[in-house]
Amino acid sequence: MVDQSFTITAFYKFLEISEEELVSIRSELQRMGYKFKLQGLTLVATEGVNGTVSSSAEGIAGFKQDLQQRFGEITFKDSYSDFRPFKRWLVKVRDEIVAIKDKSIFPDGDRNHLSPEQWHDVLSEEDVVLIDTRNICETDIGMFQGAIDPRLNSFGEFPQWVKDCGIPKDKKVLMYCTGGIRCEKALISMEREGYENVFQLKGGILDYLAQYPDGHWDGECFVFDGRVAVDNHLAPSQRYKFCPHCGDPGDLQSTCDVCETEMVICQQCAATPERQTCSKNCAEKYRRQATVAGD
Repeated sequence: MVDQSFTITAFYKFLEISEEELVSIRSELQRMGYKFKLQGLTLVATEGVNGTVSSSAEGIAGFKQDLQQRFGEITFKDSYSDFRPFKRWLVKVRDEIVAIKDKSIFPDGDRNHLSPEQWHDVLSEEDVVLIDTRNICETDIGMFQGAIDPRLNSFGEFPQWVKDCGIPKDKKVLMYCTGGIRCEKALISMEREGYENVFQLKGGILDYLAQYPDGHWDGECFVFDGRVAVDNHLAPSQRYKFCPHCGDPGDLQSTCDVCETEMVICQQCAATPERQTCSKNCAEKYRRQATVAGD
C-alpha cells in the first residue's frame, strides 16, 4: 500500500481567458497555493489552466473546492507519495497550457472520450490502432501493449507525424497520454487530417491504472515530479531516478568514476565516458582530468 503522506493531484481545464485576465488569475492561483500550502506547478494561458500540485489530503481537498468555485467542474487525477514530490510552489503564464505549437487547436467540450472501463474493454475485444502521444523519455519506460510510439522529442512534433504516419483514415484510432490533456489537442489534430473514428482515454494513464493495475499496461508511467515515475499501482517508482546529466529517467545503477558515489544514470548517458559520473560537477572534473592525462 502506498504511503499517503503527500497527496498529489493533476488537473486541467480548457476555457477562454482574456490576455488582460492572465495576471490577476495567476495571482489568484498563487494565493490558493499559499492558503493550502501547495507545492508544484500550475500553468495559465488564454486557453485555460493546467497543473500538478501536492499538499496534505486536507490541503488538496480545499484547493479542489476553491478551484472549482473559480473555474467550474474539473476532473482531478489523484496519487500519493511518502516523500515531498515538489520543491516549491510556482504559477506561470504560458502561451499554451500544453504546447502543440498551434493556438488554433482549442478543445471545446467532451470529444470522444472513453472511460477507463470502456478503454479496457475495447483493447480486450477490438482490433484498433493505438497511439501514445507522449515524448520518447516517457514511452521508453512504459506503454500500453501494442501501442505505436511516434518517437516524439516534443508534443509540437505530433501534427507533422500525423501527416506522415500513413495510418489508413478508416481505422479506429485510440490515443492516450499521462493525464489526458495532450490527447485533447492530438484528437483535433488527427481530425483535421481526415481521421473520423478517433477516441481518447479519459483521465489518461493515471486514471486507467487506478482501476486496472493489472490490465493492458506494461512498465511504469513517467510523472512530472520528484517521483520520476509510478508503477502500475501508482506507487512512486523504486526503479527510476532522474539522470543527473540529461534529466531523463534512468535505471542504470553504477559508481561515479570521479568520487565513487553510488548513482543512477540513463542508458544513453552511460555510453559517454565523462557522463559515467554522479553529477555535472564530477563530469567537469572528469573532463579536466582527461585533458591533463592527454597532455
